[in-house]
Amino acid sequence: MNGAVLVLRLSSLGDVVLTSAFLDSLSSVWPESRVTFVVREDLAEVALALPGVERVVAVRRRLGLFGLLGLASELARTPWAHVFDLHASVRSRVLTAGLRRRLRSGFDKQTVPRAILVALHRDLYAHFGGARSLRARMLTPLVRLGLRPALSDTRLVVAPSAHLLADAALTAAGVRAGERCIAVVPGARWPSKCWPAERFATLVERLSRDPAHRVLVLGGAAERSLASVVALGAPGRAVPLAGSLDLLTTAAVLARCHVAVVNDSGLLHIAEAVGRPVVAIFGPTSPQFGYAPYRPESVLLRDPPSCSPCSKNGSRPCMRPTHECMENISVDAVVAAVEKVLARVAPPNAPRTES
Repeated sequence: MNGAVLVLRLSSLGDVVLTSAFLDSLSSVWPESRVTFVVREDLAEVALALPGVERVVAVRRRLGLFGLLGLASELARTPWAHVFDLHASVRSRVLTAGLRRRLRSGFDKQTVPRAILVALHRDLYAHFGGARSLRARMLTPLVRLGLRPALSDTRLVVAPSAHLLADAALTAAGVRAGERCIAVVPGARWPSKCWPAERFATLVERLSRDPAHRVLVLGGAAERSLASVVALGAPGRAVPLAGSLDLLTTAAVLARCHVAVVNDSGLLHIAEAVGRPVVAIFGPTSPQFGYAPYRPESVLLRDPPSCSPCSKNGSRPCMRPTHECMENISVDAVVAAVEKVLARVAPPNAPRTES
């Protein structure tokens, strides 16, 4: 049997990471599958770390219609056994236009109940099959094929080279093997999804009072300045690493942390994909959308005002200058959640290599 499978999930970071659960479920019910993964070019390195992915097709971020049609023609030359569009966007539909006979339907974005919840603040998910995580919704095309996939955890296959780079970065920062590392991730794609920087700084100061704790402030290049400000909450104890590590090295650093404090962002899902629990701070978005942390040790903090959720992904600027959905969450609440996780979580199983 032809095992060639095409999977499309162009973006965003967290969604691509969540696709790892689908890939592990696919492998469990169809071990001979050989997966080619179509993704936006800036996320190609993450896609290569997804379980079971043999090949990645990187799509330029601003590839126009004619470029998409050309790529669609190339993809159509392969006799795929199955095609799974796990994005269901205009761009992914163009790319699968010539693959309709092999395209397996069923992926549900739950667009209607989400739109009602955002626009009218009425939760009608029960009328649309109930709110389901993105991990669960991705499995529907497999179920429609008559398969019985189990819901898998997310997982990233982080290369040994990334772990070595993580070791080197932590050693250079003075972090000793055996220290209890706590990751703090103050950024997110949209400003409205960010807990206030001054509260993150206060959190860092509170967490650093315990001499056994080392706080690692993580993020991308855009969060470099923010991480430096947050780390000033505990000079000499908090380590600002945002912008100095690539995504997979960041994943390897997260694998060494006991817990990560995150906004609703891609690094939330990377942390869980490397087996670490999170304390997740949600404000303008809702866990009903399917992106809440799922690990049993993880904690979701949310104290929404009547205007929340205000958009499907947190991109809309806050209509209230008080930004209540985030301001309602206190430093005390986050500290208590971190302590709760630390009391019940097992230590990381990614050992530091001594230099």
